[in-house]
Amino acid sequence: MGRVASRLGPFGFAIAVAALLLWGAGYSPFEAFRVIIRSSWGSPAGLELLLLKSMPLILTGLAVIVPMRAGLFNIGGEGQLYLGGVVAAYIGSQVFPIGLHIVAVIALGMCAGGLWGALAGYLKAKRGVHEVIGTILLNFIALHLVNYLVLGPLSTGQGVVRTAYIQSTAEMWRIQVAENCSISGGLFIALLCAFLCQGLLYRTPFGWNTRALGENPVASRYAGIPVARYTIVLMGAAGALAGLAGVLETSVIHRSFHARFGPGYGFDGIAVAFLARGEPWAVIPAALFLSTLRTADADLQFELGVPRETVLILEGVLIVLIAVLHQVERRKRLQEAAG
Repeated sequence: MGRVASRLGPFGFAIAVAALLLWGAGYSPFEAFRVIIRSSWGSPAGLELLLLKSMPLILTGLAVIVPMRAGLFNIGGEGQLYLGGVVAAYIGSQVFPIGLHIVAVIALGMCAGGLWGALAGYLKAKRGVHEVIGTILLNFIALHLVNYLVLGPLSTGQGVVRTAYIQSTAEMWRIQVAENCSISGGLFIALLCAFLCQGLLYRTPFGWNTRALGENPVASRYAGIPVARYTIVLMGAAGALAGLAGVLETSVIHRSFHARFGPGYGFDGIAVAFLARGEPWAVIPAALFLSTLRTADADLQFELGVPRETVLILEGVLIVLIAVLHQVERRKRLQEAAG
């Protein structure tokens, strides 16, 4: 319970700081929060949009957290997401048996992202290329490769910068919960991934070894943990999660792959991971928090005149607060251990 409170507590502190910032800028915090809640959680259409935005953020947050627990930093989520999305668009546009089509789309999209992540892991483990450098460079390669495919071999032609639409059998199922609100099956998949990653990291020997690598890689190597293999597997798993985010963007929202496919969800996953402070289950409230702000940014601008950039400022303030609190707690633990 204490660990849960320590992860959720900073959100309340950040809300208070956000209120002070809004008040200092000349806006009413109460009116701003009223607009935020009403336009996101307070309407069926807003709630549906909020859940759709949180779906890829959960997965790209996990794509950062899983290797982070072993001391690895995956910044390649954007490229992995794009590859998963374009593969899903191509497979989704083909003819498959009804029951197998969505399964093939998910599996092959995850494989595309997973292979791209595993490549970064291989470069780290076998060639000594730092994973930050490797994933950044692979991002550029993936984005240009995908642009080539969308503009060339997979283009529908006639000046349309997108792939063909996917078949109805490749679309993710939905649950209608209100007249103007439906919940995509992709959200349940994202939630399942969060709890599976939580169990994997804390309830299995693989997870114990992963966390041991993050705490002390030198001692882990002497203890017989195969560091190179874990590096490749963890980066591959991270890529598969980001690739799944791309799959869901294709099969749930866009139904095809087009230029400027994603609004930076791969990079936003880094923010989600820091807000969650490395806990897989905590990506859920972190993603919902960011999605709430982003769902309401247009209404804040139209109704109160709050610039849309204010939302990004609030996100930045929250991340800084989390980082500061993390350092304070870390120093406290070190002092207790030394004392």
